[in-house]
Amino acid sequence: MSESAEPRKRWGLPALAFLLTVSLVFGPLPSAMSLAGAVDHPARYSACVAAATEPAGFRDMVGNFAEGAANCLAHYGITYGTESGMFSPRDVIPRWQMALFLQRAARPAGIVLPRAKDQGFTDLGSFASHIQAGINQMAALGIMPGITGTTYGPAEPVTRQGMALLLAKFLEVAPTGPGGTGISSVRPDDDQFKDLDEVTFSTTQAIAKLYELGVTSGVTADTFNPDGWVTRAQMAVFITRMLAHTNARPAGLAVQFAGEVVVRDTTFEVSVTLRSTSHQPIANRAVDVFTAEDPKDAFDKKGSCTTDATAAIGAGECAIDRADPTTDTGGNLLADVEVGDVEALRIWVWSGKQGELFNANTSRFATLDVITRGVPSALLVRDDLPSSAVKAAMGEAVTFTFQLVDDKGDPVSEGGVPFVVVTQEIRDGGRRVESTTLNKTTGPDGSAQATFLSADPSDELGDMASLDLDVRPGGDLDVLDKTTIGIVKDDGKGNDPTLVWTDERAEPSTLRLMVVQEYIVASSAGNGAAATVQATLSDQYGRPAVGEDVVFSSNDSLGVPNGVRRTTDSQGLARLNYQRDSDKGLIERITGSYKRLASTARQYWVTRNSGAVSGSGTVRVVDTDENTVIVVSGSEILLVEYDDRDQFYIGSKAVNYTNFEDNLSTQDILAYRITDTLPRTVNLFTLTNR
Repeated sequence: MSESAEPRKRWGLPALAFLLTVSLVFGPLPSAMSLAGAVDHPARYSACVAAATEPAGFRDMVGNFAEGAANCLAHYGITYGTESGMFSPRDVIPRWQMALFLQRAARPAGIVLPRAKDQGFTDLGSFASHIQAGINQMAALGIMPGITGTTYGPAEPVTRQGMALLLAKFLEVAPTGPGGTGISSVRPDDDQFKDLDEVTFSTTQAIAKLYELGVTSGVTADTFNPDGWVTRAQMAVFITRMLAHTNARPAGLAVQFAGEVVVRDTTFEVSVTLRSTSHQPIANRAVDVFTAEDPKDAFDKKGSCTTDATAAIGAGECAIDRADPTTDTGGNLLADVEVGDVEALRIWVWSGKQGELFNANTSRFATLDVITRGVPSALLVRDDLPSSAVKAAMGEAVTFTFQLVDDKGDPVSEGGVPFVVVTQEIRDGGRRVESTTLNKTTGPDGSAQATFLSADPSDELGDMASLDLDVRPGGDLDVLDKTTIGIVKDDGKGNDPTLVWTDERAEPSTLRLMVVQEYIVASSAGNGAAATVQATLSDQYGRPAVGEDVVFSSNDSLGVPNGVRRTTDSQGLARLNYQRDSDKGLIERITGSYKRLASTARQYWVTRNSGAVSGSGTVRVVDTDENTVIVVSGSEILLVEYDDRDQFYIGSKAVNYTNFEDNLSTQDILAYRITDTLPRTVNLFTLTNR
């Protein structure tokens, strides 16, 4: 269907929820804080969220940079495509078509269109009446006048400078929406584009203001190409960015926030909008907002809220009450939401009549998933050496990664945090010391890197160099040394551990033992239960030691056969498979040895309860993937299973399934009362943290 055709039928509101995928931007800086060379006033919120992100079916836009913008304009009825399923992104836009785009964008943006009165253009006779109406309305508003007093030039293509002037005039007429900036208040401080010498002052100002609003950018970093023609794809991007500063918001409920992540234990702002199917504001409607850390725990099977749902605004969660705020005349609401010490948060927004209760199965709502980050408390340092390395080979580069983490050790994505790395390289048997100071800052992901290398000075063996590395972060940040050898520690006396590069011959130096399955149910059926233990042998550089014999032994006469040998393969692994024919639980202690090297591992042989049982013991293994805990009480090693139908306590406080799992750790004391296993009934678990 062409752009000149009549508007197609608008979409109705979906029966249930709008699931949001929000494109987020940072909020505008006040005028007093404007920055040269930077966009000073980007829109805090977008017009292209919720229902406006749904695919419009344009086959030629899949993967195109303007795909999302084209879908958004289709949602608002601003564009219908050039023919069925096609958008024609490379087509140049004539002035008559541009007038239609702006006319259709006007009403969602909050502009009251005047009556379509003839503006005296004599070159529109061949166009349909609705196209003439759109042209006359845009001319009457002063947004898109003619090229002379009597001619409009409908077939002339729109240039990039012409587009900028049109959008600026549109924004002068449109009311400013939530999180937007009025164009009349923008004071450009950038001379960003160097190819505007032949452009009029008013157009140059329009381009500069749109740049500060984040609406338009150049074809390169410093060129705008003012006389270039505007394609339909470019038009879609320009208009959607412009609409973000207006009151245009998608049909139904939408909720969004400005940013990518939220700092934990803070309050942040969300924008809630309510629009009719024709994108008109719905005013004076009560809105309830509630949150939950884990969405699956927020509702029962009937869709009613549980105690895990928490009110964000209003007197209570999941109910429309008189304390709930209402949308303003523009159909908008800004609400403050508090986020605690949680890794993620889901926000529900809904509207209804006074006294109405929320139901996840029947209520219409919008949701927003928020990713949180902690406040950085330390700079964690790692290297890329193999985990078993004690030295580095001459000529081998070693990269150190410096990552901001919070008090839980989780990465914090915060850029621009400065720190200093001080190194000392010692060569020639300690006779030569080279010191270096590196000033570093974290990148957007909260990390930075530095690489060091020591070249082998000769073909003879015996060369050696060492590196001492100290990290000095700013502020109150601590340093967490997670390097393989621990070289970041600073004793203040010049005796720090160092990373040593050497060209000495490789010799096995590290042996590590592990069991493939941490726990196995003991069995005397058939040949018993199977188990596997493996040893990893590596040299001082962390490389596999190949073709060496590892000897295994065990404290259990029914377990690993004592004195059995296995040879390491190309990965330095020596595997031993064995059977244990006993249904008795036991903690088997397995030892692997190579010459003077030795390593041990524990294999838990456990018994599974049958029928009703109760007791308590020390938690030795936690397997939340299988809802299983291994508990040791005296000589018993018991496998305890749980699920989300059981009852959980931490001390005397009742908790939900998720909180129980989050608090489970080894050395805790777990009391259990298993009612039965078949048929399964509610069991009781009480956890005492140590």
